[in-house]
Amino acid sequence: MSHRSMSYVMPDAINGAIGGAMSYVIRHVAAVACLMLLALPVARAQTAEQAQRAELEELRRVVAGEVQLAAYDLVDELVYRWNQSPPFGEPTPVIIADLTVPVGMGTGLAALVENHLAKLLIDNPQSNVQLSACPSCTAMLVHSGREGTVVSRGLDNPKALDKVGGPGGRHGLYLDLAAEGAWLVLRARITKLTPDLPIVYSQTIASPVGAPSLLRSSQGLKSAAEARDEYLDALEDRGPYTIPVKFAVRTYAAADEFGFPPAPVIWLQTGFEAALTQARRWKADIVLGYAWLPDAYQGFMIQSRMARLLGQTRSLTGPDVYLVLGAALMTVDGVAVAQLADLGQSNNDGTVSTRGTFAGLHLGLEMRVANRVGATVFLENMPAFNDSDRIGDFVDPFGIEFHSFGAEVSFCF
Repeated sequence: MSHRSMSYVMPDAINGAIGGAMSYVIRHVAAVACLMLLALPVARAQTAEQAQRAELEELRRVVAGEVQLAAYDLVDELVYRWNQSPPFGEPTPVIIADLTVPVGMGTGLAALVENHLAKLLIDNPQSNVQLSACPSCTAMLVHSGREGTVVSRGLDNPKALDKVGGPGGRHGLYLDLAAEGAWLVLRARITKLTPDLPIVYSQTIASPVGAPSLLRSSQGLKSAAEARDEYLDALEDRGPYTIPVKFAVRTYAAADEFGFPPAPVIWLQTGFEAALTQARRWKADIVLGYAWLPDAYQGFMIQSRMARLLGQTRSLTGPDVYLVLGAALMTVDGVAVAQLADLGQSNNDGTVSTRGTFAGLHLGLEMRVANRVGATVFLENMPAFNDSDRIGDFVDPFGIEFHSFGAEVSFCF
């Protein structure tokens, strides 16, 4: 009886235990799911906040860089003005009494500006401002007298500075960099370190923070106008006109009947070159040439060319490539270039003339570096020798025979 009742009771107990366990698990899973759902907006908010902080940090870095460059420009301008009109008649020691920068920039910007100013003054002694070190000037001094006890910096209390052995006859430089709207303002003044602290120099300079920096060299400081003039001179190469001096050589193709070509002709050329546009995209030249080789040949020529820049703008640091189209009229005389002679001509003594006069049209490429040194290669067609049995051709694209190949080196002055 007891065994039979146990056999009926055990399944109900097991079912109850399983149901209780499942209910416990479901409750805990539901609680965890609710916590995760509640934490999801918080995680999203934290991610958005982190992204916003990263953007603000990047923006702060960009603004700090622009402020630093603008501060350098203002200090450059200050020293440039000192070079033009020195505040002292002779080299005078000056101590940096105070240097303030915009709030939020920190002491790092102040240190950078101070180092930049020191380098400028070292490289520009004509400003007559010599930076000097004075530890006692910036230290806190305690001065007691009948009037009372005064605690101050040495610079602010020249009497106390004299008693501790401070410098005499020196001056203190005060620099204040302040951001006022979109402008960065530099206020500079120089005070003589005497009891009455007279101001001997004062200057205010302003610059927009977003303006491009001049990035002037510390040596040979120039004004913005002078820097712009130099930039334009570099673009225009100090004027639209140049005088080229060229060394050229023309080689000729051999005809099948002769088997050997005329001797290469070496030319010395000079003339006049002009830029047809301000950016030198188009230019033209006209030159005269002379060729001479003892017991071989002698020649004269006149040549004119047009050239077009391949590209939109010229390079200030690399070479520029031009497409060249030109024409030349040449006359040569000599046994080494007899194939170029005019047919049917004879000298006064009855001998066959070796003089030839002919024109040439050439197409080529010129590489010019800083409008000072150039190199050109070209192919030339000489209409008088088309289908000639005395001069061959190197190539004949589209039926145009190029009888001559030339190369030259040019120097422009």
